[in-house]
Amino acid sequence: MFDWNDMRYFLELARRGKLAAAALRLGVDHTTVSRRITALEKELGIELFDRENRAYKLNADGRRMLAYAERMEASSLALMDEVAPVASGPQGTVRLSTPEAFGSQFLVRHCMGFRQRNPGITLELVAETRSLNLSRREADAAITLARPSHGRIVSEKAGVYRLRLYAAPSYLQQHPPIVSLSDLKHHHFIWYVDDLLPLPELQMLDKAISDPHVIFRTTSVTGQANAAEAGLGIALLPCYLADRIKGITPVLPSEISVLRDLWLVVHDDLRPEAHMDQVCTFLTTLIASERRTLLGAL
Repeated sequence: MFDWNDMRYFLELARRGKLAAAALRLGVDHTTVSRRITALEKELGIELFDRENRAYKLNADGRRMLAYAERMEASSLALMDEVAPVASGPQGTVRLSTPEAFGSQFLVRHCMGFRQRNPGITLELVAETRSLNLSRREADAAITLARPSHGRIVSEKAGVYRLRLYAAPSYLQQHPPIVSLSDLKHHHFIWYVDDLLPLPELQMLDKAISDPHVIFRTTSVTGQANAAEAGLGIALLPCYLADRIKGITPVLPSEISVLRDLWLVVHDDLRPEAHMDQVCTFLTTLIASERRTLLGAL
């Protein structure tokens, strides 16, 4: 008789398609997921997945099993609602570190819905360009631009966002026309203070544009957007921020398009906790559902 608890592992792997992603949701190591799936297949005497590189795709037997597993899950959730209503929900505080603009200009707009669904969870948002150290417990979880390479953490790529050039119509009217990349050499740019740039992943302007003439610098992405809106110059900005500002417009959007990864990083000790699981689910679902916002309207 197989272990019914293995169904949790089967469901997550069926939905995520990769061991690492399923392990992150379950709060275990990826080898545990692999071991439990192998044990389930051995007990049933069938294979449930086709393995292709690191991806797991349900085969015909797996798809039949999925229908049964989802009915089991629904029955289990209904029972839990009956025995222990979720009105109280998970309790706890999560300190979340994010890049400045992502946290202050994107994430906060969606926190009301999270609060309504999770009244027992307090979010502490640290929206700064510098990264807090999860290993030293400066934060419990983080949205980062690169996958950390060390520390007692679990990480998952949550999505991507796009940056484009933006400028105010007043600036564009007062300066030479921009119809090709070569025209940018005649223009003014707004960017970070280079020697105070805390993350190498933010070193993007020089890679996107050859020798940009930067005439104003600030450590704040929101400050860069405000400077562009004031007509000071052209700024390379996240679409999720700039597309909401009526006073600026994209410049050469087809030619200049920079994509950056978003990683969800969680301290290993906290990942299995119910309140942390709710926060992780909120963040991954939000980033997936707001993909068009993050990639820009064009």
